[in-house]
Amino acid sequence: MEGTVHPGSIVVGIDSSGASLAALDWATAQAQNLHAPLHLITAYSPDLADVEWGMGSTYDSARHAGEQLLGRARARVQLRDKAIHVSTSHPESFPAAPLIRASEQAQLVVMGSHGESLAHFGSLGATAVQVASHAASPVAVIRQDAHATGSFGRVTVGVDVVDNPTLAWAFDQADRLDAELVVVHAWQPRDAKDPGLARDASWTDYATRCTDIISQRVAAQQRRYPDVKVRTEVTRGNPAKILVNESHSSDVLVVGARGSGGFPGLCLGRVAYSALAHSECPVIIAR
Repeated sequence: MEGTVHPGSIVVGIDSSGASLAALDWATAQAQNLHAPLHLITAYSPDLADVEWGMGSTYDSARHAGEQLLGRARARVQLRDKAIHVSTSHPESFPAAPLIRASEQAQLVVMGSHGESLAHFGSLGATAVQVASHAASPVAVIRQDAHATGSFGRVTVGVDVVDNPTLAWAFDQADRLDAELVVVHAWQPRDAKDPGLARDASWTDYATRCTDIISQRVAAQQRRYPDVKVRTEVTRGNPAKILVNESHSSDVLVVGARGSGGFPGLCLGRVAYSALAHSECPVIIAR
């Protein structure tokens, strides 16, 4: 059954993986901070292989296991804070679809980087990629081994020269966590005639132009969040690699779903994908 998502909820994808448990705990802390309700979703696939191949499981047992999983997740949240309102959904569906539908009402969707079936085969599961690509709301992806305890007092945000909600999201996170905000713009020229440099321009010219643009956007947000300490870095290099390196000493990494490159219709860019797959801290894909 697919329950109603209250507007402004934090939606959490639940399964039996360690990454999902880490995501639930991180989402619970966010719900406390934002005074928001939680909506927990687990799903069971309509083509369960062990059912189709007669390996002992049934749809009834799959439904029962899902209900138990949701019950344990609800109890875990309420052991931490009984004041958090928790609702649940248990649809018969591949998991990405109900999470994407729920994102239309959510202020944030939170999920683990991969489920139990992919725990040993990749750093980013198909469901995480699908939801991060197509959700209507921002999406937070949590790896099981990511440090998610808020021990560095720092939020890092990757910004492009195009204006988007990423910087606003990062300022809000830094303000709520009472953390320093590091604003990073990294750019990797393809060759000396890269159009990003413009005719007869240089790296110094490009860096100065980007610094001016980003400084104006930072100043606009700083007026809304005057207590946030901000450091801006404009650097040359692989943006994905630089942001992943920054994640080692950050509590949250905020990136946009895609930058100014790519092609029309691209939902999740290379930098966002790399951040989701390799970040050492929770990643928020802002929209």
